Amino acid sequence: MLYPENLGIVDDLVSYIAVGARSVEDQQHRFVASGIDQPTGLKNPTSGNLNIMFNALYAAQQKQEFLFNGQHIKSSSNPLAHVILRGSLNEYGDNRPNYYYEDLLKTISMYEEGSFKNPMIVIDTNHDNSGKQYLEQMRIVKQTMINRHWNQKVSQFVRGFLIESFLEDGCQEPDGEVFGKSITDPCLGWERTEELVNYIYENI
Repeated sequence: MLYPENLGIVDDLVSYIAVGARSVEDQQHRFVASGIDQPTGLKNPTSGNLNIMFNALYAAQQKQEFLFNGQHIKSSSNPLAHVILRGSLNEYGDNRPNYYYEDLLKTISMYEEGSFKNPMIVIDTNHDNSGKQYLEQMRIVKQTMINRHWNQKVSQFVRGFLIESFLEDGCQEPDGEVFGKSITDPCLGWERTEELVNYIYENI
């Protein structure tokens, strides 16, 4: 949900919505998330501050009153709002992944300290968790699945992955000529995506 004002255009076409790392601190995004019917993931900010992410989650799971597209809105709350761990950058611009075992336990602890409905963690396998090294997405999924098997709480809370996927591996410039190859972040191609989804299914 990059631009909340466009939500009405696509609302009936999407089954899942994510609020990005640079939007999760924005009050309008938080309030609009509280009025969405679909499950809505809220990413940690690029700083990695989990308190900011959980503040956004709290706002999304409450009833809100706000102005939106020139109208006074009363939202009913979004009990399906949840957190997405996407890694972060430190002050030197280095990637700080947060899908590791200890990171998951810390996030679970923060869930348990609050009063949130339908607690769930989704792991973003790209962005700062992979450093946009798209093949690392496969390893991150497999490592997380091992952690789910190792710890019952991790298995209970970690319910899904965001995987950047397209038809062809990698990415290209906007004027590139390869059909089905991303012009933004590098992605897993169709065959590797199929392999990874099957791996998840077989190891749940």
